Amino acid sequence: EVKFVNEHLVFSAVHRAVHQALVEQIPVPEVEAATESIFPSELRGAMLTSTADIGYSLPTSPQTPAISLPVLRVLGQLDNSYIIAEGPDGLYLIDQHAAHERVLFERIEHQRSRREIEIQGLLEPMTLEVSLRQEEVLRSHYQDLAEFGFSIEPFGDRTFLIRAVPALVHDKDWAGMLRELLDSLSEGDKGDWAESVAESMACHSAVRAGQALTDEEMRELVRQLEQAATPHTCPHGRPTMIHLSSGQLKREFGRT
Repeated sequence: EVKFVNEHLVFSAVHRAVHQALVEQIPVPEVEAATESIFPSELRGAMLTSTADIGYSLPTSPQTPAISLPVLRVLGQLDNSYIIAEGPDGLYLIDQHAAHERVLFERIEHQRSRREIEIQGLLEPMTLEVSLRQEEVLRSHYQDLAEFGFSIEPFGDRTFLIRAVPALVHDKDWAGMLRELLDSLSEGDKGDWAESVAESMACHSAVRAGQALTDEEMRELVRQLEQAATPHTCPHGRPTMIHLSSGQLKREFGRT
């Protein structure tokens, strides 16, 4: 825990710097990315999967070069929602949910494209009750869902059984997640249906805002983000971080 002599002064300075960063939309510097990333076999609460166990590193598209991040040093967690990290040129405030969404989304897409999605059978099949519109969408995309590791079969009037789910995604309320997904897809043209499934899976499995993380969990999440092909935004387009440059901080503290 870090304490300051004048906490109000520090808070005000950081608040002004964050506001200025958002207004100016300062880009994150492009520095060589980290090449090493190993999640521990078990991470309390965070549900981060070990890339060492599956021999996986986040892919980059040959057509679109990755905008890499510098190697970051984790300093702590703010409000159980943001990871505070230090880089070569200042401070980084990382939204832990958005960052984990990005990491999981790219991993899910990578595994699906290589047909390497690991399936986890349920000891007790889960009942999925849907509306008429949800049923139409579901029946139209059995094969798409199977590619993501879902095993679903009809079980009566607008009722289905979920017998298997993708092992990569940790979500106990699979029925709720699938209903939300079917609702969003039934509202109109979603473009790439498979991409929408991957986005929903990543969102439901990512760590939440307000969830306390250990130092190890934060370091591993940041390392994964450093390797992402698109580290600056989540799959929905929201920013994953705010960068406060050293120059900004000096100006806010009257050192320039």
